[in-house]
Amino acid sequence: MKLLSSVKYVLRRLLLLIFLLLSFQRLFAQQIFPALPEAKRPHIRAEFINEKITIDGRADEPAWQHSAIATHFIMSYPKQGDKATYETEVRMLYDNTNIYIYAKCDFPTGKKSMQVQDMRRDFGFTDNELFEVCIDPFKDPRLPVMAFAVTPYGTQMDIMHYADGSFDYNWDAVWKAASSIQEHSWSTEIAIPFSSLRYPPNSTEWSINFIRNIRQFGELSGWSAWPLAFSESRMEYAGIVTNVKPPEAKLNLRFEPYALLNSTATDKSPTAYKPQGGGEIKYAINSNTLLEGTINTDFAQANADVEVVNLTRSTVFFPEQRQFFLENASLFSVGQNSIIQPFFSRKIGLSDAGVPLPLKGGLRLIHQDGQQSLGLLVMKQDGDSTNNGALFGVLRYKRNISSNFQLGGMAILKENLSGLGQPAYFNPVGVVDAFWRISQPLFIRGMSSFSDNTLTKQKGSAAFSEVNFTNNSFSFDWFETEVSKNYQAQTGYVARDNFINTQPTLQFYTHSDWFPKGVAFYNPQISANIYHQASTGIFQEADVNLIPFQLIFNNLAQFNFNITSSWENLVANFAPVRNVNIAAGNYHYNRYEFYGFTNQGANFSGQTRVSTGDYYNGSLNSYYLSLRAAPTPQFSLVMSYTREDFKNIGSTETSTTTHLLAPELRLALNPKVLLSAFYQYNTDAQNGSLNARFSWEYKPLSFIYVVFNSLNNYYKNPFDIPQSQQNGILKITYIHQL
Repeated sequence: MKLLSSVKYVLRRLLLLIFLLLSFQRLFAQQIFPALPEAKRPHIRAEFINEKITIDGRADEPAWQHSAIATHFIMSYPKQGDKATYETEVRMLYDNTNIYIYAKCDFPTGKKSMQVQDMRRDFGFTDNELFEVCIDPFKDPRLPVMAFAVTPYGTQMDIMHYADGSFDYNWDAVWKAASSIQEHSWSTEIAIPFSSLRYPPNSTEWSINFIRNIRQFGELSGWSAWPLAFSESRMEYAGIVTNVKPPEAKLNLRFEPYALLNSTATDKSPTAYKPQGGGEIKYAINSNTLLEGTINTDFAQANADVEVVNLTRSTVFFPEQRQFFLENASLFSVGQNSIIQPFFSRKIGLSDAGVPLPLKGGLRLIHQDGQQSLGLLVMKQDGDSTNNGALFGVLRYKRNISSNFQLGGMAILKENLSGLGQPAYFNPVGVVDAFWRISQPLFIRGMSSFSDNTLTKQKGSAAFSEVNFTNNSFSFDWFETEVSKNYQAQTGYVARDNFINTQPTLQFYTHSDWFPKGVAFYNPQISANIYHQASTGIFQEADVNLIPFQLIFNNLAQFNFNITSSWENLVANFAPVRNVNIAAGNYHYNRYEFYGFTNQGANFSGQTRVSTGDYYNGSLNSYYLSLRAAPTPQFSLVMSYTREDFKNIGSTETSTTTHLLAPELRLALNPKVLLSAFYQYNTDAQNGSLNARFSWEYKPLSFIYVVFNSLNNYYKNPFDIPQSQQNGILKITYIHQL
């Protein structure tokens, strides 16, 4: 009942806030222009062809010369409504197999001015010169939007955008692209198989938009304009492609087998070799429904986690890195990443300590159409010498009640199998959630969840809500979360136990003609992060962060100064790092920070954070510096260093220093052949780790990987853990699509 009363209290405050924001909306409504009726949006006709198109980045085939042109791009950022600085021309063709898109991008300053960070697939959007196409065959803004982007060097990125503003960088489709750089322009050719797209039967018109990121100026423009406050994936603003007559759906089956050889050695055991095979099968039942099966699911090529020195009382949220779970992850995502996620796929196949556990296999079913979305995931996990095996099941359903309102639910079940002196038991978790776009700039979302543990008989509940208002002048975001004392989501993420968290953020975007040249926006902010204990209402901690000065430059460089005032009510001792033990008690302290980064798309860039001030009963000086050199997209070297200087901290007034060094090297022969190496040395954890990976994409989405991992512990431990561990992997993947 206490949680229910808290939810009612939150809802009352939300209603008041919504009323105030709707009132503010009247003042700023002229800045966010409404979407045009479909008939008044730009249109382009796609031409059917019989001749072969060679994907080489050049429009040499005669068919291109007779096709319609989409041009006259309009700027969205930083100056909404202005004409794009450089011209872009786009053409479209199709045959019975592929859609073909050709874009010629004027670039008068030449190749030396093109800003492309590196050659990795699924590169960062804002930091690279690129051309992008967003496609919605259903012409329904509530459905996921497929996006395909290419740089002047032919590097590819595919993204799935969702109606709530989230996106999936790790959605991968089979498609081809190639680019060509000329003296004063660059061009790209894209071939997207119909089998990689979802489309309704008998469709002839699709929503489509073409986007250009001119990174030299930090400029984002598009063929069909959209407001600055929104992303390019808001397809109610997109143009229309006509005369598209896709082939009738046929058998769409994709096989993704792999084979690998794994070698492991420690300072206490000789090298051991283990071969393994497995893979995935993906069957597109129709254009809306995908069934996937996996056997011996493997993630040998996944990126290494980035280490941090955690100075807070909450656990660190490490994002999912494994490809199988990243696909369609947004459908299963409910909550807030760093606070609560009732389902978090990282809890499958990994122990609480982050040690990989064998996944024997599983099934996933995804269905999405104009009215509803359905997701089903079932996985089998084996145990090891310290962890029992488990079965996981997740059922997710969302329904569009109207064009702006969604209701959903999710059921999560983990069966912990018996073993290691423990009986089998279940951890069921239920979720009900909703999303409501009240107007173009304003939405609210929320969820309610409950949990049970059949072993301990403990039951718990949780609730979460967010209200977000964003227009061209300011943005307000408010998260409210409550987690009861006995809430357990063993297949989810919760920052801590038994808490109420409040996170409001208000920021302004101001631009005036008198600003110095090169400054795009003055962006002051204020935010708070407040915790109370849910069972008693007792205050735990609060941070109020004020950013009175923040500049965003036209090249997307950014500098700010911020002040953070913290209040802490420790009911138990707290140890942020080794040898520092802070006694229970009440603390108040202030900290001051300078943070900034230069143009991250440039050949040479930097990022720094310097903070100073009190920390509990002592003081803390914190330094972070990252330098990046990328004279060409084929070579990138990043050197990152973090230093924490503690002075007179804790009950024994300890002074100590921690260091975290993290160099990263990336080399590329071309977009298909890559080598990366990432080393981390952490004096607080007293270890050093290396992750090196070679990859060759010998055909679309088929790879050869060579991976080397090394971990060295620089301390004498009492648990007989190896001081050094090395792991080498040779893995071959292959994709065959019927």
